[in-house]
Amino acid sequence: MAQTTSEVWDSRWSSTRRTVQPEVVDNFFEDYPTLAMHRRRGLQMTSRGGKEIQAILETGGGSAESFDRYDSLNKAPIDPFESAFYKRRYYAVPIVLSDTEDWENSGPEEVFDLLSALGKNGMNTLLKAINEDILSAQSGKNILGYQDHIADANGTTVGGILDTNNSFWENRRDTTAVTFTTQTATNIFNGIATWNNVLDLCQIQGGTIKQIVTTYSIVRAYREALSSNGYARTTTQDAKGIGGNQSPDFYTAEVIADNDCPSLHSYFVNTNAIKLNVLRQANFRKTPFVSMQANGQLAQLAYMVAGVQLTNNNRRRSGVATAITGS
Repeated sequence: MAQTTSEVWDSRWSSTRRTVQPEVVDNFFEDYPTLAMHRRRGLQMTSRGGKEIQAILETGGGSAESFDRYDSLNKAPIDPFESAFYKRRYYAVPIVLSDTEDWENSGPEEVFDLLSALGKNGMNTLLKAINEDILSAQSGKNILGYQDHIADANGTTVGGILDTNNSFWENRRDTTAVTFTTQTATNIFNGIATWNNVLDLCQIQGGTIKQIVTTYSIVRAYREALSSNGYARTTTQDAKGIGGNQSPDFYTAEVIADNDCPSLHSYFVNTNAIKLNVLRQANFRKTPFVSMQANGQLAQLAYMVAGVQLTNNNRRRSGVATAITGS
């Protein structure tokens, strides 16, 4: 049975203070590694303004021909350029504190900084919402997600361009249902084979895959595969068992496990093309506090805000495996 406290205010209870640990410990939020990956230096673009974001695309090429002496040459002009357009999206989380609470949470009686803790909670709420949307399909006023940029099937419009009519704008995919640790070929796990297939599909188009975002179940199966007979991930150094990272790299691609990733999916993200575009004035920051006295309330209000959009200038260089069963 859980321990309970009965606070009967007698002389014995009031004679001794509690020992308080002032650190506020998060018991709600998860890790949000996909958003964290996109916020790294080089994977995030910051702009100063503009209502929309325009990506200029090279979508075709001319025709070369061999000739000799006085042959007549082709002189037909080409128009190999097109643009994708992305709307900015905005997220906000309120931070509200009444003046009485602010006044009382001060001096030697302050156990922890309530205002600071509310700000941290607001930031984590913002990260949670955006990370979930990155791994979802766009709806309402949310940003575009992986399910848009790296779609399961043909027929997706991204940036105003429909991939059905524009093959240059279609991402790579493998929709074959496999169990990661099953072996169709001797000593070759089906999950490894599928990952290699998607990797090649992206690289053939010129893609450089540096990150693979997938589920914890698939990452666990990947670890099991690398820890099995015939593979070289086990170390006996100091007799400490299996060594290395908990999510080992797949060749040169960082493997990222995210609880918000759709089941059975592995996204091969060409981060040279897919960027988190952030508006500088709303770069995961807090707005100034304003008084709510106009509403007849002695309280202060601010917002944690982010102006973001997930943009893409080359869909064909990213890919997805849609049907891998993990552990």
